[in-house]
Amino acid sequence: MAPPQLAGTLLTLMRARIAYTLSFWLLGAVALSVLSMGGLTAWHLREGFSAYLQTRDLERLDRFTALVTSRLSAQVASDASAPFNAPDMRALLRTLAEEEGSVAKPSDAGQDSPPPDSEGMLPRRPGFSPPEGSGLLPPRSGPPPGSSEAFGSRVALVRPNGDHWVGPRIERDEPGVVERPVRVDGVVRVWVRFRPRQRAPEAQESQFLRTQYTGIAVVASVLLLLALGVAAWLARQWARPLVAVQHATARIAQGELAVRIPVDRSDEIGDVVRNVNTMAESLQRMEGSRRRWLADLSHELRTPLTVLRGELEAMEDGVRPLDLAAVISLKEDVLRLGLLVEDLHLLAMADLQALSCNFAPEDAVQLVQQILKRHERLMEEAGLQLAWVDPAEEAIAVCWDTARMAQLLSNLLHNSLRYTDAPGRVEVRLWASDGVVHIRLDDSAPGVAPADLARLFDPLYRADSARSRHNGGSGLGLAICAAIAKAHGGRITAKPSPLGGMQLQVSLPAQPERSS
Repeated sequence: MAPPQLAGTLLTLMRARIAYTLSFWLLGAVALSVLSMGGLTAWHLREGFSAYLQTRDLERLDRFTALVTSRLSAQVASDASAPFNAPDMRALLRTLAEEEGSVAKPSDAGQDSPPPDSEGMLPRRPGFSPPEGSGLLPPRSGPPPGSSEAFGSRVALVRPNGDHWVGPRIERDEPGVVERPVRVDGVVRVWVRFRPRQRAPEAQESQFLRTQYTGIAVVASVLLLLALGVAAWLARQWARPLVAVQHATARIAQGELAVRIPVDRSDEIGDVVRNVNTMAESLQRMEGSRRRWLADLSHELRTPLTVLRGELEAMEDGVRPLDLAAVISLKEDVLRLGLLVEDLHLLAMADLQALSCNFAPEDAVQLVQQILKRHERLMEEAGLQLAWVDPAEEAIAVCWDTARMAQLLSNLLHNSLRYTDAPGRVEVRLWASDGVVHIRLDDSAPGVAPADLARLFDPLYRADSARSRHNGGSGLGLAICAAIAKAHGGRITAKPSPLGGMQLQVSLPAQPERSS
C-alpha cells in the first residue's frame, strides 16, 4: 500500500475508533445484562426444579408411610399377638403407584387381573410410559443399573432399635436422611428412612432442564444480535456529529473561521455543536475586529503624522516661515498625536486587565457637579443646553478613582458635544440604589441606529462615517469609558434616548471590590 493510502487508512481508523468504542461498550453492557439475566434465570430454574423434586419426594414419602401404617394396622387387627411379618417392598411400591395413578388397578374394569409381564409387573395403563428409573415399579432383584435415584431405591424400613428390616440399607448418619415414624395403636412400630437425591435428576427431568436452558440460550443469542445492531446504529448516530465537529475544528484551526456545522439535535452533542458554531462566530468577529483595528489604527496615526510632515516640508522649502506660530502649531499636532497614543495605551492595558486605578473615598454628587460646571461654557458655545435633572440633595459616598471617573464623564459629555445638533439638549441624572450608583446621560437628535448600539464601545468605531475627524474625536472615547467602568466593576450601556438622540448609562458599585 502506498504511503498516502496508508495514511488515509490510518486516519479513517482513528476517526472511526469512537464508533468502535461506543459499539463495544454498548454491546458489552447489553451482553453482561443478558448473560447475567440468563445465568440467574437458569440457576433459579434449576434450584426451583430441585426444590420441586424434593417436595414431591417428601409428599410421596408421606403417602408411602401412610400405606405402611395401614398394612401394619391390618396385621395387628387380624392377630395382635403375632409378630410383624416383613412386608413385600415391591407390593408396597406397586400399590403406591396404583394410588398415584401411574399404573392401572386390576379391578378398575371389573375384569380379572391380567397376568404380570415377564418381570412379574402389572401391565401399564395404555399410553402411559413412566419415566425410566422412576422407582414406582422396581424389579424383583432391586433397581436396575443407573437408577439409583429412583424412589424405591432410596426408601427403607427400619426397626425401632435401628436395625435394618426391608429395602436398601440406608444409614441414619448419611447426609440429608429423612425419617418418618409408623405408629400402630400409638406405638412406633417401624421407621421409614428415606435418602434424598444425591445427583442430577432422571432422564426426562434432565431433558426438561436442557430444553429450558436451550431456550434461554437462544433468547440470549437473539438479544445479543439485536444489541449488536442497535449498538452499531447508536454509535454511528453519536459519532457522526462528533466527526463533523472534528473536521470543523480542524478547519477553524487552519483559519477557516466561516465554517459552520448543521445542528439537528437537542441533546448534549447538539449543545457541543452549537458551542463550536458560537466559538467560530466569535473568532470570526474577533478576527474582523482585529483587522479593522489595525486598519483604523494605521489611519488614525497616519493623519497627524501627515500633517506634521507637510508642515515640516513647507518650512524646509521656505513656503512657511519657521517662527513661533509654526512651532506652536507643530507642538499642537504632537500633543494630539501623544493623546491618541495615550488612549491606545490605556485600552491596551484595559484589555490586559492591567488598567491601574487609585481608589479613594469621594462624593459622587460633588464629582458630577464639578464635571458639569467645567463643560457648561463649551455646551453653550455649541448651542446646547446642559441640564442636571433631579440633582441629589444628599451626598453619595463612593470609593472611585477620581481622575478616571472625571475622564469617563468628560468623554461622555464630549461625545454629546460633538454629535448633537444645535439647538439641542443634554440631560444628566444621578441616583443610587442597592449599593450601585447610576449616571445617565441623554442627548437630543440625531440618534444612532439600533444595529450600531452594540458596537459603540468598540475601539475606533464610528456609527456614521460622516462623523469623523472634522468633528474632533478618534473613535476611542466610548471604548475608554467602557474600560474605566469595567475597571470599577461596573458597566456602561447605550440605547435610544427619549430626547431623540442616544442614552448612555453608567452603573458602578459604590464600593468596588478592587478598592479593598
